[in-house]
Amino acid sequence: MFRSHRRGLTPSETLLVAAVMVAIALAVFWRFTGEPGVERRRVTVARVNTIMGALEKYAIDNGAVFPTTDQGLRALLAAPDREPRPVNWRGPYLEDERVLMDGWGLPLQYVSPGNDGRPYDLWSHGADRREGGSGADADVQSWNRTTLIP
Repeated sequence: MFRSHRRGLTPSETLLVAAVMVAIALAVFWRFTGEPGVERRRVTVARVNTIMGALEKYAIDNGAVFPTTDQGLRALLAAPDREPRPVNWRGPYLEDERVLMDGWGLPLQYVSPGNDGRPYDLWSHGADRREGGSGADADVQSWNRTTLIP
């Protein structure tokens, strides 16, 4: 019977195993942490989509009327005390006021009525806080479906 006299791994085998382990650790790390700007953009997109759904529910309950700019998005958390008061407020339409902030911790922007005949405009200017941009700096806009892709 043939027996090997080797014990353990050779230096090159040890290096190979270590490299594989580092590669796996980095893949897992990046998968769960991701790039901070990209993750914050994903949070912003998710929050804009959540608010859009809440605004639709608000409008359904209140005769196709959306909160005014003056009432703001807080109308989704508590019945507005400013005119025009909703006729059939059944909220809260959102459970957590943190949803009203973008991924960078600033309030999402809201106006109603919106531009070009839209009932409202809801947006964030992204990481750079300026209109336009790309990547994490790109705007997230309720009226532009291509910006609502994380």
